[in-house]
Amino acid sequence: MDINIHSKSFDGTPVLGPITLGLAAQEVVAITGPSGIGKTTLIRIVAGLDHDYEGRCTGVGRVGIVFQDPTLLPARNVLDNIIIATGCDPATARQALDQVELTARALAFPGQLSLGQQRRAALARAIAHRPDTLILDEAFASLDSATAERMRNLTARVLQDS
Repeated sequence: MDINIHSKSFDGTPVLGPITLGLAAQEVVAITGPSGIGKTTLIRIVAGLDHDYEGRCTGVGRVGIVFQDPTLLPARNVLDNIIIATGCDPATARQALDQVELTARALAFPGQLSLGQQRRAALARAIAHRPDTLILDEAFASLDSATAERMRNLTARVLQDS
């Protein structure tokens, strides 16, 4: 993947640029820094959700993303949230739920889940998509330390197997 962003502005105020980054297959990168410096903006550009910038991102492939907020459809159960967003079959969606330890909550609606469970459902959605590029934007922020560690290990396995 090649990221070459010359500039990104909001209402004429520059927020990013220049950024040049080349990533090899299965390479893992963490982008850190204080709040408000453009990390999420960069992620949205790489994920193809923001096209209003100068530059280009190539070789990204199919993207799985876990946002800061779980962004689940409130009127659909967890299983349907995965199937609708990814187009995967129910067996693949159930396998992803099993990986994030949410099998028993497949038919629950997002409002019936804790925030930590919602975040795990969002991770299941991202991995069910079988992405070429997996983007996590503070994906484990509200998980207890033991669950966060299991989800980091799961993410590492998913990246290793891809």
